[in-house]
Amino acid sequence: MSYQTIKWLILVLPTIIIGLWEYVRHAFLLPYISMDLGNVLSPVILFIVTITLTRKLFLIYERMQEEVRMERARKAVLEERERLVRQLHDGLAQSLFLLSVQIDQMEGKTPTPEQWNEMKKTVRRIHDYTRQAMSNLKTPLPEKGFSWTQMMRQMAEQFSQETHVPATVSVDEAGAAAEAALSAKERVALSACLQEALMNVRKHAKAQRVDVFFGERDGCLCLVVEDDGVGFVGEPWNDKDKFGLHIMRERAQEIGWNMKLERDGSRTRLTICRSRLEEGGESNGGSHPNSHRR
Repeated sequence: MSYQTIKWLILVLPTIIIGLWEYVRHAFLLPYISMDLGNVLSPVILFIVTITLTRKLFLIYERMQEEVRMERARKAVLEERERLVRQLHDGLAQSLFLLSVQIDQMEGKTPTPEQWNEMKKTVRRIHDYTRQAMSNLKTPLPEKGFSWTQMMRQMAEQFSQETHVPATVSVDEAGAAAEAALSAKERVALSACLQEALMNVRKHAKAQRVDVFFGERDGCLCLVVEDDGVGFVGEPWNDKDKFGLHIMRERAQEIGWNMKLERDGSRTRLTICRSRLEEGGESNGGSHPNSHRR
């Protein structure tokens, strides 16, 4: 039974049943059933039809919707992994080629400090590409009951187990209400951004506590990751080697969200927001709290 057929049956079946009942009642049952009794039986028959037939159609309809939603979520994850393949081709493969050229140039020679520094930069770039690939591959294919809130808690719990740093997740009423409206692409992108943010904290921040929040901030729907780690020096957006930050910002832009990074007192805050009017905007390249973070 097709999707459209089920929708039409849900709409017209009660009307058809009541129409048939009224015809049979007036044509054949009027000598046996009074008008008053017939008027009472009409809603009873409608209720029975709704419980027995229409309810089953609704269950089939909901199951088909769930399958469509899961398929979209799986497609979003697979698209993310296809993007990863392109990044590996454009970034990792080229960096490895560059490294091999640099090694060939130094063969039989004593490398200068400048050459060593260039090689170190290339190796760090390869490390960042590899780390990003590993982070992306951790994004699970959604199963039944795929929940963004559950994914946040799962990632925070895994982070705490691996680093022994407490990580809390809080979701306010606005966040809980908005979760159902998040598209599969938004969920996958936000999951990847959260994974990368926690990786940054783990590697660079030396934090004692991490707080993850999803909900309303200043009238916008936001994902916020805060830590009490080290502060920032300089402007990281001007550093092309901050691979992870630029990838997060690109992901946010692709789903129409804005990204801001800032230092507030002793707290480092990464904020990814969707505007109140759900306007896709460019990422807010504010001051980033940890310029050494990637």
